[in-house]
Order: sequence, then structure tokens, then C-alpha cells
Amino acid sequence: MGNENMVSTIIRKSIMLHIMRNGSFMTAEISDDTGYSTTTVAKYIAQLIKEGILSEIDKVSMHTKGRKTVRYGIGSEDRYFIGVDISAFEMRIGLMDISGRMIKVEKDTDFRLNNTHDNLEEICEGVKGLIDATEGLNASMVLGININLPGRVNSSKGTSATVYALEDTTSTPLVEILSDKIGIPVYIENDTKAMTYGEYMSGHSKSYRNMCYLNIGWGLGLGLILNGKLYYGKDGYSGEFGHVNLYDNNILCHCGKKGCLETEVSGRAIARKLTERIQAGETSVLSGKVRSGALITTSDIIQAVENEDALCIELLSTTATELGHQLAGLVNILNPDIIVIGGSLSKIESYYFLQYTRLAIRQYSLRLMNQDVPVISSELGDDAAVIGACLIARSKTLLGELL
Repeated sequence: MGNENMVSTIIRKSIMLHIMRNGSFMTAEISDDTGYSTTTVAKYIAQLIKEGILSEIDKVSMHTKGRKTVRYGIGSEDRYFIGVDISAFEMRIGLMDISGRMIKVEKDTDFRLNNTHDNLEEICEGVKGLIDATEGLNASMVLGININLPGRVNSSKGTSATVYALEDTTSTPLVEILSDKIGIPVYIENDTKAMTYGEYMSGHSKSYRNMCYLNIGWGLGLGLILNGKLYYGKDGYSGEFGHVNLYDNNILCHCGKKGCLETEVSGRAIARKLTERIQAGETSVLSGKVRSGALITTSDIIQAVENEDALCIELLSTTATELGHQLAGLVNILNPDIIVIGGSLSKIESYYFLQYTRLAIRQYSLRLMNQDVPVISSELGDDAAVIGACLIARSKTLLGELL
């Protein structure tokens, strides 16, 4: 039984990879890919057809004589997956079909992340609202949901140690609570890992086997693709790059420690420095908002830069330079194929941000290590996280693991 399950997993995985990359496949392609006979592969294809996941979509003549070869593809398009991305100032909910096509993405800019039961209810109602508002869709057609959360997430256990780590989630995994509330199987993932996975599976980055993905927004996170796989570490908590202790600045990080990288390199750090300098007498288009005591968001900073606010441009370029300085260490340690910069601050024109990061990486890392490493902005932009969430939901629902 164990061996049969292993064979089934290998063949199913190969089939899904072919569908994701090519849209369809023939039995011989899966046989070549897995090393199993066409008879064995055909057995599992028949199972997937019975489950409604696959169907015959074409018959191809491989030779001038003889039977035509069957090409298989997705059996039905009425199977969907939902991805939810939670950030400090926004919630995005996306709907993807089984072939990987994004149907829609809804954005709630009034959402504010709070570690409360009411906030969890707001997320669940948002998912239900998207289902109800989508013509022709009902909950039975949604096979799985993945919700991205900031901070430390153990996706294999379905627990979060940072947000929504409420009293009742210590005895019952968060995914079970969410699944019961929504009525659909739910998975959770760290937001940066989801962005990394989305970028790797969807963008040009999928041609690389080793990738560093930096998520710089209100905080700072790191996702790693190592040898073609998303890297988790022992408990799934890898990537807390923002909480490496680097500075003797006596600034308390939100993690509870002082001197973390995130206290100098993040949207939160820029907002703090901006507030301090305005209060010290400098001017900015955000001066009025700071003096009123309103919270400065990453959107405010981006808009100020776009309006050519000198103080915000200075703070942003300094942040980008320091990010590159610290990334240079990762280049020397990991020797990656590519570095992708994502997150809300990466949207800013490259001459304000990315160019400073590239220059610092070149300056502080070994030339032999950095000379062929492209440093690019995320291709998926704002939707990297929600696309990644949908892809994770699809992969875990159909295969029980990430492709």
C-alpha cells in the first residue's frame, strides 16, 4: 500500500507539473518523466478522469499509420481555489481556476490587521462575500483556500505564532478554526513564502533553481527557493531576515528585541524616521499628517515619493542602499541565481529604490559571486502574494504538497 501511494504521488505530481507548464500532456510524456510504464501511468490517469480532474481533450496522430495518441488536460473548469493575503493595511482575496488562471482579485483597503477574533471573522466574511458575489460560483466549487499571514507560520501544522495566536488557537490549529468558519478546507502560509512561491511558479524566475525573494513593505521578509524548492527550515519559520540583529541603535523592534534589520530597513522604519525629522523641523508633503498624529502608511510614503517629496526620496534611497548592503551578505553566503525585490515599496520607480539596492550589492559582495546575478523587481507586483496563495491552495489540495 505504501509503495502504491508513493507511485500515485509521483505520477500525479508529474501530471500536474505538465498541466501547469504546458496545459496538457500525453501518457508517454509522464512515463518518460517518472520512469514508470505507460500501463502504470494509464491506470492513474483513469483514476484522475474518474475524479473529474482530467479529461481527453485531443487526439494526435504521431505516425502516418496506427491509432491516434490521446492528449489529456483539465477535466472541468468549474473547480476553483481562493487565496487571501493579509497585510497591515489591506486584504486581497483572489479566485483562481484549476488551470491556474486568475478569475478575479478583490482588494479591501479599509482592512486593518488586528490580533482579534473580530479580525478573523472579517477575513472569513470577506471570503464568503467573494463567493456570493461571483456569478455562477458556489462554495462547493471551491476546493481549497490558502490564507497568507505575516510573521511566523508553521504551515505543516496549520498554526501561527505571531498573528491570531489567540487562546483557543493553542489547543486547536488555526486552520481547523478557519475551515469550520468558512466550510471549506483552509491552509495558512507566511506571506513572504507565498509571494516567493507565486513569483517562482508564475514569472520568468521559474527558470532559476536558486532565488532570493525580498518582501519589503511595512516589514521585511525573505523567501528562498533552494534547488527548485521553497525552503522552510525545521519549523517553517525560515526567512526572518528583518529580525537579524545588526544595529546598536537602541530601537525596539515589534518582535520585542532591539537593533533588528527591520528597525532600519522597512516601511515602518521610514515612517518612524520621517516622523522624527518632521517633528525636528524638516518639511514634507506629509508634515500635516504627521503633526495631526495620523498613522503614516507605505501608501503615503509611495505617493509622497511620486510627488517628488525630497525628504521621503532621501529616506527611501538610504533604505534601499542599506537593503543592498545586507543582501550582499546573502549573495556571498547563498550564491543565488537571481534576487527578486517585491513588496509595496518595490513598486516605486527603480531610480528611487532598485538602482540603489543593486549598487550596494555590487559594492559589498564579492565580484565573483555577484557578476551574473540579476536583481529585478517582482513581475507579479501587488498580486504576487494573492497569486501565490491561490497556487499554494491548488497544489496542497490536489497533491498534499507544493510542486
